Amino acid sequence: MLADVTDDDQSPDPRAIPRILGASVIVGVLAGVAVIAYLSVEHALQSLLWETIPEALGGTPAWWVFGVLLVGAVGVWAALKLPGHGGHRPLDGLGIDIGPKQIVSVVVAALISLSIGAVVGPEAPLMAIGSAVGGFVAMRSADPVRKVLMLAGAVAAITMILGNPMVSAVLVLEAAALKGSPGGKKVMLAVLPVLIAMGFGYLIQVGVGDWGGVGQSQLGVPGLPAYDTVQPIDLVLAIVVAIATAILAVIAVEAGTSFQNRVRNPLIGLLIAGFIVAAAAVITRAVTGENVDVILFSGQESTAHVLTLTSVGVLVVIAVAKTIAYTVSLGGGFRGGMLFPAVFLGVVVATALSLVVSGTNVSALTAAGIAAAVAAVLRLPFTAVLLALLLCAGAGLAVTTPAIIGAVVGVLFRVVADARLHREPPEEPADESPQVTAS
Repeated sequence: MLADVTDDDQSPDPRAIPRILGASVIVGVLAGVAVIAYLSVEHALQSLLWETIPEALGGTPAWWVFGVLLVGAVGVWAALKLPGHGGHRPLDGLGIDIGPKQIVSVVVAALISLSIGAVVGPEAPLMAIGSAVGGFVAMRSADPVRKVLMLAGAVAAITMILGNPMVSAVLVLEAAALKGSPGGKKVMLAVLPVLIAMGFGYLIQVGVGDWGGVGQSQLGVPGLPAYDTVQPIDLVLAIVVAIATAILAVIAVEAGTSFQNRVRNPLIGLLIAGFIVAAAAVITRAVTGENVDVILFSGQESTAHVLTLTSVGVLVVIAVAKTIAYTVSLGGGFRGGMLFPAVFLGVVVATALSLVVSGTNVSALTAAGIAAAVAAVLRLPFTAVLLALLLCAGAGLAVTTPAIIGAVVGVLFRVVADARLHREPPEEPADESPQVTAS
């Protein structure tokens, strides 16, 4: 992620750092405002499509689920025709090369994907929005400065959904280390604007002085019981949960990649994906009695409900259906991120195993499942542990060791999968976006 901005030929002049840091304040604030606006529209559309209209219909009939997904698939296809082609596909990883000229396509494609219930997360469009804000602020700056501010904007934006600037900071630094970016002064010069943008963007949430802000992102898994002491059995079961979660996550990524590679017509791919997601949701409702929402969307809003389920059979059906919906959403052409649906799968697996083995604490298993999922899809173990701790913070810090076990298992499964397929981890997409200009 930092490879370009720390390259000898791409690094900004150290004498420009004071100016860059000042611009980072502006980028952070504007990115925070833009993200809040985007999330507000997304939530309003979700509410309209899945609450207001279904209430008027007297429920959520199967034809409505299929209709929303299929019509939405056509809408995403239309957005891909705009300049920017909807931005990076979920399986391409997170990119920071989206400029103002491409952002409309990215926002529209992701907004439709997330609103209609495609199983993708919001992190990718948020980073694209922040990147575009950075590009806009630096539209008249040299290319190295522009790239630094686009990175700063992207990370400031994703902080708004992760809820804690330090998670984003660790993600950036770990990604840089694993990408082989040079250390020392050049990395620090690139990171400083990122920290500034994150900090001032975070003020939009927490407020300043008498202004209370717009409210902090309540990212977490509600309802987890306290976990104050590590039990030996939990460490063993953490491995089991991590293995099962990593298998599901890797299957989703690999099958999604295979599906993506086979799609020749984007519209057909989107329609197939939309139909399968709708079918998975409707069939799950018919089999388990659960609402379609448990299969649709990224899963952020459903984790608390999953923890209340008491049937292992229901949880298994949800895990299978969600994995299928996640797979086709990743590979079919919808736009969004890979992270949160994987986290949801970790919570489902942990809850199921806690019911199978009585007397175990679901909090420890949840931390292991979340860390395994994040590590398996992002290949970033430290970020996986930190995010698991953040999501399970209500249970206590004793979940740390199960989370570490989960992250290690998740990364190992990812490495083994890459080795068996003779494939290197995907590189970040090349920065092919045109030079940002005022026009």
